[in-house]
Amino acid sequence: MDYQGSTVRDFLHANGQVVLERVDNNHNLRSFTQKEIEDITGGYSTMLGEGGFGKVYKGKLDDLHPVAVKRYKNGTKKEEFAKEVIVHSQINHKNVVRLFGCCTEENALTIVMEFVCNGNLYNILHCSSSNANGCMPFPLDKRLDIAIESAEALSCMHSMYSPVLHGDIKPANILLDENFRPKISDFGIARLLAADKTQHTRHVIGCIGYMDPLLSQSGILLPKSDVYSFGVVLLEIITRKKAVEGNNNLAKSFLEAVRKGKKVRQMFDEEIVNDKKNMKFLEDIAKLAAECLKLEEKMRPEMLEVADRLRTIRKAYHLRKGRHSTVAIPDLLKVKRQRMLYRSFPLTN
Repeated sequence: MDYQGSTVRDFLHANGQVVLERVDNNHNLRSFTQKEIEDITGGYSTMLGEGGFGKVYKGKLDDLHPVAVKRYKNGTKKEEFAKEVIVHSQINHKNVVRLFGCCTEENALTIVMEFVCNGNLYNILHCSSSNANGCMPFPLDKRLDIAIESAEALSCMHSMYSPVLHGDIKPANILLDENFRPKISDFGIARLLAADKTQHTRHVIGCIGYMDPLLSQSGILLPKSDVYSFGVVLLEIITRKKAVEGNNNLAKSFLEAVRKGKKVRQMFDEEIVNDKKNMKFLEDIAKLAAECLKLEEKMRPEMLEVADRLRTIRKAYHLRKGRHSTVAIPDLLKVKRQRMLYRSFPLTN
């Protein structure tokens, strides 16, 4: 099979339009045929989920490497497909889902990605894969590990020559591998900025509860928009409450409590609050989340600073606990791995 055929470049050039002109693209992607995609997916036999763009299937490459295959609806969304390939192909980071290649045949637009086996952060936080006894245990140090590595991936994306803005950061888009390490996924609405950061992308659709209020007002996606969304994720990590549930908005409730000078500790997840030694670290994370959620874009920290401060919190946590290695998530989570899989693939487009 070709790994960099002219078909990929020609298709992206024809459909990427302004995006392709703004960046130097590296298309070191494997170019698949429709027949190869059918073989990889076993005739599209195992669907992981579907969304507005189309469907996602599980498959295996010829070396038996498991993959997820995102298939766009026939003959539609060609430009969205091209933009997703272009943006995703720029990123090479251990905490970002790896892109293997794509098929550009007219009625078989597909993206072939790394398959991540343990569902996503949303499932663990909100008990989507719980057993009869309720939510699975989720120790604070493992929550910190996931937050730190996710922040590091976003920091890397923001610091690239042509920065990548994800635009849809939320727990459902933070997948977890066999070691429960995070993998940022779903670049369907991600965007590239010019190197000087003077050009911004308009008309970006985000997710209610995570969207930067400035983005909803201006339609302009900025690096600090991802910072805001990550602030909401931090709140979910320490409270185990959903960003939006009924009429309750987690970020608004949290910020209102902070504004009124109320203690926010009553919002923390009971599992990690029961250990009183955790309180200082939870309050430090909450303080960082509050800074990420500031309305004034310039007052929010950069993702690099967010990652640094989370690492500082983790170091102090380990010193306080008297250990230098993290506690693994109980084996109970691994037993539930397959059950999580079929309900957890992020489908937001």
